[in-house]
Amino acid sequence: MERLLTMRSITIKNLITPILLLGIFFIPFNSWSGIGFLGEYYRDSCFLFFSFAFVLILFKRRINIPIKNLIFQFLILFILWSVLATLFNAHNIADYYFKQTSGFSRFINQFGSLIIASVIIPLTFYNGFKWININKTFMLIRRVVLASLIIVLIYSIIEILIVKFNMVNLKKPLLNLFDYFPFTEAKIDMRLKRISSVTFEPPALGTYLISIAGWMFSYILTEKKELKYLPALIVLFLGFMSGSRAAFFAIIIQFIIAILLFLKSKKATNNLYKVLIVFSVAFVLTLTYFNKPIFDYVKKEVNSFKLDDSTHALSNKSRFGIQQAMFNVFLENPISGTGYGLQSFESRKKYPVWAKKNNWEFRLKYLNQNDKRFPPGYNMYLRILSETGLIGFLIFSLIFLQIFLWCFNNLKSDDSTIAFIILISMIGFSLNWLKMDSFRIYFFWLCLALIWIIEQRKILQNE
Repeated sequence: MERLLTMRSITIKNLITPILLLGIFFIPFNSWSGIGFLGEYYRDSCFLFFSFAFVLILFKRRINIPIKNLIFQFLILFILWSVLATLFNAHNIADYYFKQTSGFSRFINQFGSLIIASVIIPLTFYNGFKWININKTFMLIRRVVLASLIIVLIYSIIEILIVKFNMVNLKKPLLNLFDYFPFTEAKIDMRLKRISSVTFEPPALGTYLISIAGWMFSYILTEKKELKYLPALIVLFLGFMSGSRAAFFAIIIQFIIAILLFLKSKKATNNLYKVLIVFSVAFVLTLTYFNKPIFDYVKKEVNSFKLDDSTHALSNKSRFGIQQAMFNVFLENPISGTGYGLQSFESRKKYPVWAKKNNWEFRLKYLNQNDKRFPPGYNMYLRILSETGLIGFLIFSLIFLQIFLWCFNNLKSDDSTIAFIILISMIGFSLNWLKMDSFRIYFFWLCLALIWIIEQRKILQNE
């Protein structure tokens, strides 16, 4: 009997890793219509694989938890405070009702989503990859990410030819072939001429590129062939072409930090210096020869953040108006906030007039009681401040601080490449959360799981 149980455990363990790798491969593939009952996870095809892997882990009847890890402890503390902050506002929750949803129902949905993202997903990664050599895990994940990026690139090139160069005749014979690819519905945006590839919108493509930038930049550190620069160039190219202004800015910051780390690393070679020199000379020559169109482009991008920009005025008004309302909610509830997931009930009363004026998004979406979707917060930090107050924000900041400290402490260790990837990724995540308020950033939780695995390995070695 014991032998059968052991064999079953080994079989399940062998299944979990490939399923997790499949899930990582499919992270960007969310342009399909999705599965409605999964709530905010309805588009995330990778969630199906991660959920299945978690069920298999449950069958093992033993879930390993990094209870001694300080990052994990801060994470649990944040979750507990989210509950307490909500209880402190119980007297208000009973009166909340917006978009055919009560305050209590909203909290249950949002807190459930938080538990899935911050506990179930990272513990699934932790238990799934814990039994494999960390360097082998790193190589497997990176290869899968690169394979996924290649599919994203192929779709994007076809999409660029159609929307940028008006080669609409390519849609039927080429782009529509992606309708046969899992979790993908081929579509183009001829009105705004922005690309989204296999994701459902350009910002989602930007978030994906930010998430994988560190993984792709790491090829420069570990590989010797000239092709090692190609993955980084693909990320920069797609970031620029996506039309997601904030995402491209974050990727550029990630790239600059990566270059600084390359130059300090012992693994940096003369080839890297040569590439930087060639790139610098080419940049100066390009800037000199094409100074006017480049200046006009930069001016256009800067103006795109203004409220009177012809193309982005509407989205800017919605974004800045919602952010201002959330900040005002925080000022009225500075210690414990409104309760987790509940800021929209208060924010809707504080949307500024200038943001709502001639703005169909507020009329038809954000304030429309018939539309059950709640307004996005557009900023994770303001969301945490408004929903969990200063205490919740402090705990969340401690999580990030501990992650960055871990990265800096391990940049010269045997795990320097993984520390590099996590550091570059965390810089991207921290910038990306200035424009979005979702915890459904799967690569963030993957990075946390890798930290837990490495620290657990060190504990076992010391014993």
